[in-house]
Amino acid sequence: MGIIKFWFLTKDGGSSPTWRGTLREELIHHRTRINEMLYGSDHLWTASADGTVQVLNRASPEKSPPPIEHPAPVRSILPLALTELGEPYLLTGAGDMMRVYDVSTADEPELIREMDAHWHDITAIRLWKRVTAGSDGMSRIEPWIVSTSLDGTIRKWRLSELLSLPPIPKEPVISAPAPPPSSQKSGFKMTDDEERELAELMDSD
Repeated sequence: MGIIKFWFLTKDGGSSPTWRGTLREELIHHRTRINEMLYGSDHLWTASADGTVQVLNRASPEKSPPPIEHPAPVRSILPLALTELGEPYLLTGAGDMMRVYDVSTADEPELIREMDAHWHDITAIRLWKRVTAGSDGMSRIEPWIVSTSLDGTIRKWRLSELLSLPPIPKEPVISAPAPPPSSQKSGFKMTDDEERELAELMDSD
């Protein structure tokens, strides 16, 4: 579980050619099952049931960034850097939640969006380039994200909307309640003894 094996394949000639595999390397990359692997530009992206997404730099393994933690098993990933767009963003599907990370700084990925995309586990995330014809007759290409789920649905999302930062909700200002008005009258008030003493003084005059 969670083991990645690298094989070197050679093709044997002859009337019935066959492929022969030689194990070159074995990595214990995750704690549990690996659900998806994508490779490009000397980087191997993996999604695992252990709740992490990892990026292995094959050219310089010591420079591989730390894993990206998720609160649920990760079934699907889409690093936009590996697509024709070449953008430094990563989309992940963990449970029914889709998350978008800015991975321009690989060691410090920034979560920029988190949304409840389906009501069951997301199984795949892919890029779709929608081609439309404008009124001027020119073709326009708009990137969309397509997701599939165990809920039996396929949904699509405008990439521009997924990458736009949602407004940060303002925290409500809670004012402290005003103290209740005092039932006592303001000003100086004498005690009964002080009133008797004052009366005696006035009588002595």
